[in-house]
Formats: sequence, C-alpha cells, structure tokens
Amino acid sequence: MCRKDAIIRGKVYVLGDNVNTDLIIPAKYLNLVPTISEEYAKLGSLALAGLPDSCPRFVAKGLEKTDYPVIVAGRNFGCGSSREHAPIALGAAGARAVVAQSYARIFFRNAITTGELFPLESAERLCDALRTGDEVEINMEASTLVHPASRRVFALKPLGAAAPVIRAGGLFAYARAAGMIHAAPAAEPSGKAEAAVPGDSPASDAAIAASGDRATRIIAVANQKGGVGKTTTVINLAACLARMGSKCLVVDIDPQANATSGIGLRIQQGASLYTALLGSGSIEPLIKKTAWANMDVIPSELDLAGSEVELARLDGYLHKFRAVLHPLARRGIYDFIFVDCPPSLGILTMNGLTAADSLIIPIQCEYYALEGLSVISRLMEQLRDSGANPAIEIEGVLMTMYDGRTKLADQVVEEVRRHFGDRVYSTLIPRNVRLSEAPSHGLPGIDYDARSSGAVAYMRLAKEVLDRARRRQE
Repeated sequence: MCRKDAIIRGKVYVLGDNVNTDLIIPAKYLNLVPTISEEYAKLGSLALAGLPDSCPRFVAKGLEKTDYPVIVAGRNFGCGSSREHAPIALGAAGARAVVAQSYARIFFRNAITTGELFPLESAERLCDALRTGDEVEINMEASTLVHPASRRVFALKPLGAAAPVIRAGGLFAYARAAGMIHAAPAAEPSGKAEAAVPGDSPASDAAIAASGDRATRIIAVANQKGGVGKTTTVINLAACLARMGSKCLVVDIDPQANATSGIGLRIQQGASLYTALLGSGSIEPLIKKTAWANMDVIPSELDLAGSEVELARLDGYLHKFRAVLHPLARRGIYDFIFVDCPPSLGILTMNGLTAADSLIIPIQCEYYALEGLSVISRLMEQLRDSGANPAIEIEGVLMTMYDGRTKLADQVVEEVRRHFGDRVYSTLIPRNVRLSEAPSHGLPGIDYDARSSGAVAYMRLAKEVLDRARRRQE
C-alpha cells in the first residue's frame, strides 16, 4: 500500500531544454521575500513568468496557483543563476514535482534544501512524449510516471535519501524533526547545569569563544551565488593577513578546489576532508604548508562532492565539519581559519556555516547583488534561530568587482550599505586584471603584483579585519 503523499496526480506543463532560472522567476521579482506569506504567494503567481507570451500561462492571470502540479522538461532544467527563488516560486504556485531529463546541479540542490517540490529524473525524453494538459500519475514509491491516455509507464530515477527531506519541508525542517538540530537551550534558572563536553553542542563552543579560551576565529566566506569573488577573497585576505603577521589556515571545502590551485597546490585525490568528515581520521594530517610564512591550507578535490551524499545518511550531518575543525581551533595554533564554501546551499556549505564564528559575504557590484545577499543572510539567521549555530554573526559584507566608472556600481554599494550599515567593509575590491590573472600562476595578488589596485585593496581589507578583531577584544 502506498503512502498517502506518494501519489501525485494532475495535468503536466511541458517545457524543453535549458529552462533557466530567469524564465522560472525573472530577476526583477527577486525583491520578494519568501518568508513573508503575501510575498510567497506573489512569487507563486509569477512562476514561469519569464516564458514567451506564446506559451500558455503556467499560472492563470489573476490567480496565485497553477492548474499544473507536474512540470515535464528536457535537459539542464534550472540552469543559469543559482537563485533559491526558482524552486520556491514553483512550489508556491502549487507545483509538486518537476520531471526532467537532467538538472542544473544548483537547482536540484535548492529544490531539496527548500523542500518545495520533488526534482525527479527520467532517462526517457518525456517532454517529447507528453503535451501540456495531459493527465499523469507519479508514484513516488514505485518511481514511475503513468500516462493513462496512452497506457504508457515511464521509469523515474529514485530520489533516495532526498525524498524524506523534501517531504519534511526542506533541510532545516528535516534536521529538526530528526533531532539533528535543536532550539537554542534556555539559560539555567537556578542550580548547577550539567557538564558539557566541548564541541558537543553549538552552545558549548559559543561559550568557549565568549570566554576567550579559543583565540582562533573561524570565518566562512560564502555566497550561494557564484562568480562574486569568494575564492579570490579567501586567498588574498589570508595572504595579506599572513604578510601582516597573523597565522592563517585556509580550508577549501569547495569540490571545484579553486582555492587549492589558486594557492599553488596540486589537486590530489585523497588530500581533502572527505574521509575526516565521514569520521575516519583527524583533520590535522591534512594540513599542508604553502610557500608563504604564516599560511597553511587544507586542500580540496573533486571527489569531495561525493561527501554530500554520504553525509546525508549520517546522524548529525550538519555538524560533521564542526566536529573535526573545532578541536584544532581550540588549540589556538591559528589566528584565523578561513573556510572557502561552495557556491550553493548544499550540505558542505551548511557544514561550513555551522562550524564558523562569523561569515564574510562577498557581493559583486552588479544588478543581481542583493539576490545572493538576501539568501545567504537568511540562511545564517535560520542557522542561528534553529540552534544549529546560535553564535554565528556577519563578519562583514564585502563589495567586489567594483568599477567606479559606472553609476550602477555606486548605486549597488549605496543600497547594500543602506541595508547593512557598518557591517559593510569600507574597502571596495576593484575589478582588476592582475588580480584575475594571479590564480592561474598559483599566487595571491600581493605576490603576483603587489602594486596592482586589487592587491592594495586586499591589504586595506586585511587591516579592516584586524581592526574589527581588536575592537571585539576591547
């Protein structure tokens, strides 16, 4: 007998290949905040509003819900920008599943993280076999899509461990229901509290940090939107701080391993955190020396991407990175540990944020800047409110790729500063060719061309970071 929520019936809306996120929800609507119920409903009414006028409307004019609970598409569904709004808009409209030949990886992850809909895959090209308006039945347990009119049955790839996450309403809801994260503990009203093992819970490490027993500050550098200068910031900020005498460790948890190669290390299989995250071995043997004094690195590799699947099967998977990193941080070997997170909201990024004391958010000085900023800052708030990392704060918002010749760049900077005030660094990182060339030589900007505007800007940023660190200690 099937579960009640295992059957999805209704009309299909058929699309082709390469349906990008701007077609799913145009960028001009990204100012809508999904956590506000009225704006969530508005997002639903605008789902697939970027399609040409010649296409039938996915949501009828004047309505908020669609008549098509199933979307059928071809290859690379959800490509383009990494906006979380895309699956949210479809889910808000009432879509329960997308059946595509293949997905853009970030859309697939965002669909699971938000829990808005089931991103199902079919080996067959269903967008050629079905037409908009056809009635279908999806059986989640049998992994089939049935087209009653033709009596055809199409096989779907099972979602496996992702299915219960979506059913629960997304990653946070699932983690709370499974006991992986808890509400922040209330203060003891009286009497003696039970002794806690350091690192056993988010509160214990927060207490250590507050008491000053741990000198190392763990800073995640993250933005779910790619191409904003995240890895460039990690490499250059760490290098500049090391030049100024601070002991720094760069931890690369992005499977693309750009921070690893940008520091001049060869990418080697087995050199990443993969096995340590799964509970096999310590983090310290993975630390590699670099060519620069005061700067070490834990490298990454492409195989690290596979750890997300493995981690999802483990208890407490949001805290696996924290569990291996915090014992090292408590030893006080480093002044700063910088975590280079992947450009997505997947399990590795979540692990990076649950382990961090604070977050630097790089933002490109262009039109889509606030999209990534709103998503990552909202995620940080969820981590704090859920108890997954109650002490995390914004270290700073960094404006990157600034071009002073354009009015738009100044407008974006002004808008971000209006929202985030003094949390925005006064340093603006310019769009600079020499800075872009440096990673291909395995060098930070200050070693590739110390006089370039990019290198000078990162030295200025390093001084700002140190000034903020000193103010926290006063």
